[in-house]
Order: sequence, then structure tokens, then C-alpha cells
Amino acid sequence: MGSLSEPSGGHPDDDAGVLVRDIVRDVVAATAPDEMVLLEGLLRSDDDSAVARLSGRRRSREPLGFGLHEVTALVTPVVWLVLDEAARKVVGAAVAGAATRSRTLLRRISRRPAAPTVMPPLTPDQLESVRLRVLELGTESGLEPDTVTALAERVVARLVLRPQGQLTSGGTAGEEPGAPEA
Repeated sequence: MGSLSEPSGGHPDDDAGVLVRDIVRDVVAATAPDEMVLLEGLLRSDDDSAVARLSGRRRSREPLGFGLHEVTALVTPVVWLVLDEAARKVVGAAVAGAATRSRTLLRRISRRPAAPTVMPPLTPDQLESVRLRVLELGTESGLEPDTVTALAERVVARLVLRPQGQLTSGGTAGEEPGAPEA
């Protein structure tokens, strides 16, 4: 699992990665379309809040919240938690921890939502670590072995086969950022 902590070629910029939430949406739509209602509800909040709900953090402040232990045999928590963990490890290796904590504190004080988590391109070793982590967490959460294996392969395939021309800023491939409209 240590290979996730190594950067994949320096500090990732926003254009080099794909939003974790977009990868989660694609994988869940393909493997567990019945969970899209749950996912759409999670997508209304920022990534940090979604991960906190899925991992069971913040229970004392949200008595009706749920965590991975209460939500068993669901694909959504497995995929989102593993991808968030991988993205944070890769980016965390390139960014100083103190600067990240300062930004988090400033964001909380100003009550601005966190920027969406970006998954930078991963090395083959990092992809294998993600696959193994999906297998581990999927098994722990109670998914069937065949489902876990298919899910792990789908996640890795989605990380490798990124959509052509996808921009993380929400534009399309033909638009130039900052270009005046005609």
C-alpha cells in the first residue's frame, strides 16, 4: 500500500486529473445503478462531507447519519472511500501537510465548501494498490466475492481509461477557459 504515497510525477494540476466524484458516479452507474439515488444525495454536498458520511465520522453531530458499518453490501461507500484515500495519498505526498491543514482551517472559518477532490493520473503500482484496497474494503463491507472482483476491475479500468477531452472545470473540450462569448 506504500506505493500510493509516492507522487506520480510531481504536483498534479487540475487539468491532469479527473474529479473523484465523477469516477464514483461512472462506476456506480455501471455496477450498481440501484444505488444512484443514494449517490445523487451524496453529490449534493462537498467531497469532504460525503466521505465523512460514508466513513461514519461526524456521528455525534448527525444522529441520523450513516457510516460504512451501518450501510453494508453497498458499492458506493467502497468506491468513494477508496478513491478518496488514494487521491489524498498521491496529492498529500506532493503537498506539505501544514499548508493543507491551514487551508482546511481557513475554509472552515470562512464556511466555504472544499474544492472537489481530483484524482491525478496513477502509476501502475498505484493502480494495483487501488485495486487491492477495493478488494479489501469490499470484502470487509460484505459484498459477494464476484462483485468485489468485478468492482475492483471496473474502478481500475475507469482510472486508466479516462474520457477523451474531459475537463475538471466543468467545460467541454471545445471551449477555451476565459474565451469571450460571441
